[in-house]
Amino acid sequence: MKPGLHKAVHVVRNLANSLIMKLREGEVFAIPINKGFGFLQYIKLDRFGVGIVRVLEPVKVINEISQEEVNMPERYTIHFVVGTALRRKIIFKIGLFEIPSLYSMPKKGREKHNIRGEFLGWHIQDLETLKVELKKELSPEELKLPPSGHPNDTLLKEWLENDWRLESWR
Repeated sequence: MKPGLHKAVHVVRNLANSLIMKLREGEVFAIPINKGFGFLQYIKLDRFGVGIVRVLEPVKVINEISQEEVNMPERYTIHFVVGTALRRKIIFKIGLFEIPSLYSMPKKGREKHNIRGEFLGWHIQDLETLKVELKKELSPEELKLPPSGHPNDTLLKEWLENDWRLESWR
C-alpha cells in the first residue's frame, strides 16, 4: 500500500464507524418523493460495510408510519448508503421499530448482464461470497431476488414513484 493511503483508509473507516454508530437496527427513515414519502427500515451493515435496508410497502402523503405498516412484507431489500443519505438530509429519521420476525435477508441478488447494449442474461450473485452465475432466464423464485447492486437515492425515488416491483423486472 502506498504511503499515506494507509492513513486515508484508516480515516475513512473511522468516519464510517462514527456514522454507523448512530444507526440502530430497526430504525425507519422517510425518503421524500413526488407522491409523498417512501420508507426504509435499516437492518444492518453487510460484511463490506454497506447498509442493508428494507424498502417498505407504504408510500404515503404524510411521513408517519406504524408498526403494523412496518410489519407488512417489504417491496424489496437493497444495499443503501443510509449514513450518507441521512447526513445529506436525503432521508429523515422517523423512529425505531421492531424488524418483523418473519423477515429474512435475501441470500442472493440479481443484475441484468448487458454487453454493448445486448442483453446476455442475468447475473445471479451470492451476496455473502459474491460468486456470480449467468442465467439466460429466471425461475419464478429468481424473479423475487432483489438487485445485487447499490441503487442511489435518485434511482430509489424513481422506483418508489413508479411503483417498481421485482416481479416486473425482466
